[in-house]
Amino acid sequence: MRIRPRPALFATLSSLVLTAAAAGGAVAAVAPDGPPAAGAVSLAAAPLATDTDGDSLPDAWEINGYDANSDGVIDVNLPAMGATPNKKDLFVEMDYMSGRLASTAAFDRIKAVFAAAPISNPDGSTGIRIHLDGGPAAGSAYNLGGGNQVPYDSNLQPAESQTDAIKNANFASARKAVFHYMLWADDYDNSCSSGNAFAIPNDTFIVTMGPKCNWTVTENRNVGTFIHELGHDLGLTHGGTNSVNYKPNYLSVMNYFFQFDGVPRTSGANWFSYSNFAPPALNENSLRESVGLNTSAAATWKTYWKCPNGTTRTSGAGNAAIDWNCDGDTLDTAATSINGDTSRTTLTAQNNWSNIRFGGGDVGGGSPQSKTPAHELHELTQQEYNTFKATTR
Repeated sequence: MRIRPRPALFATLSSLVLTAAAAGGAVAAVAPDGPPAAGAVSLAAAPLATDTDGDSLPDAWEINGYDANSDGVIDVNLPAMGATPNKKDLFVEMDYMSGRLASTAAFDRIKAVFAAAPISNPDGSTGIRIHLDGGPAAGSAYNLGGGNQVPYDSNLQPAESQTDAIKNANFASARKAVFHYMLWADDYDNSCSSGNAFAIPNDTFIVTMGPKCNWTVTENRNVGTFIHELGHDLGLTHGGTNSVNYKPNYLSVMNYFFQFDGVPRTSGANWFSYSNFAPPALNENSLRESVGLNTSAAATWKTYWKCPNGTTRTSGAGNAAIDWNCDGDTLDTAATSINGDTSRTTLTAQNNWSNIRFGGGDVGGGSPQSKTPAHELHELTQQEYNTFKATTR
């Protein structure tokens, strides 16, 4: 998944001409790799491909299907898979090693999370249609003609090149313009890490909680980690507005606090989704304990925070008082690191759903990507999670 602005993606220029006059959002047409054929239209003269719903899949593909090699034959039949040009669609092919494919119940939950997304569509609906393809082993509802079992490798090393090799051997090249690619695997780089997306945004990710590191794999962990890593593909980070992790005011599975167990609700339920609002910033040099997360929007949420001694506490309702410095009262204006990094800074949050970016990597046309900081690519490990659970009360 070396990220590059390559795209060889849009069908033929003639098909783009047919859709260029349609109303709606537009995505610039991109020339295929290699020198242009004699008589080819220059990139500067290429028309725009209409993308009415803004999901980085041009209307022409969602109406007629995608002809990857311009031979007049549809290679990826998006409308047959349920796509339309007026509601956002997101496609993910899932390959897997033996014993690592998540359950149909997990896929149902992932689908429901995206269907409930507070994102509007031109057809008047809300939500995102996510199309998961795990092949026959995933059940008929999640079999779109891809999804393969791949040879078992307990340690993908080096992770990026090994994942690339598996992807190139098992993922149809015509699908790269349409589908994100993910792999249910065991471990990578001897890290005992839960997964990796390799870049932000991107078109590829892996989920790695296999037997090599003696993970206890639950449906919640599979759901939370899949949505977390796909979130990186969609441009989301561990801290929302930056890469700072463990923010009490960032109520999202992108936050390590909540990746495996969800964001706790006052109802007793847990939220395995991206944040749908952004509480006010928390200045760790001046934390008003009496107001907690300082917004009525947090009334139905709970959160976690770090105490000076390294333990983790669970709050009551997020809009109520929180004992930030863990001294037994909620009367202070405290100065303490509540995300456990020992520094005192201002912790900002983000509404994830308002900030997702479609079309990472090769999907939808490809676009230049900035280099992702190495610390943002570090993912939650088994040891980190076990320490968090052991010190939480």
